[in-house]
Amino acid sequence: MKKISTFLFAVLLSASMAFSQPVKDFGVIPIGVTLNSILRLNIVSGGNIEFVVNTIDQYTNGIANTALYDTYFTVASSEDFNVIMYSESDNMSGTDLGGTMPSNNVGYIITDNGAGAVGTNWNFPIAAQDGLDITVTTIIAGIAGAAAGDPVQNSFIINWELGTSAGTMNATSLLVQSIDADRYVVNALLVLEAQ
Repeated sequence: MKKISTFLFAVLLSASMAFSQPVKDFGVIPIGVTLNSILRLNIVSGGNIEFVVNTIDQYTNGIANTALYDTYFTVASSEDFNVIMYSESDNMSGTDLGGTMPSNNVGYIITDNGAGAVGTNWNFPIAAQDGLDITVTTIIAGIAGAAAGDPVQNSFIINWELGTSAGTMNATSLLVQSIDADRYVVNALLVLEAQ
């Protein structure tokens, strides 16, 4: 009888194991993503523009843009961006005699130099030469969803000129302004900002 009861106990035990609930366990894996903003503007060349006026023709007609008067810069950005520019003063300051010359005698226009395209990645709101002044001016307006990119895409040129009276530059020639001979300086500030 003892053998039968042991046998029945073993059968009942194995039957109860067959119908028991499986044991479950779980683990939690936290996942985080940190995106650091990348906004870098790099002046590649032409970080110091120097115009020298030494003929009556240059006083009368100004100095048109050539490669000598170009500033090349790039933008690396993880976000869509705009670039703004303005001068630190409405007047350039004389370094020797202390006089002034209106900053808007200097003019500029933006062109692209990279793999990106106007109308696809960004736009240049200034269609003609703009006179440099303290007004904060958007010179590159990124297109949403398309401006972010590397320096290969976002490469630009500022074409500078002096005294040509083009666009919104000073309409009066340097000759008529009769500015004292001196070296005049002002800083033009480029600012890269996320949209």
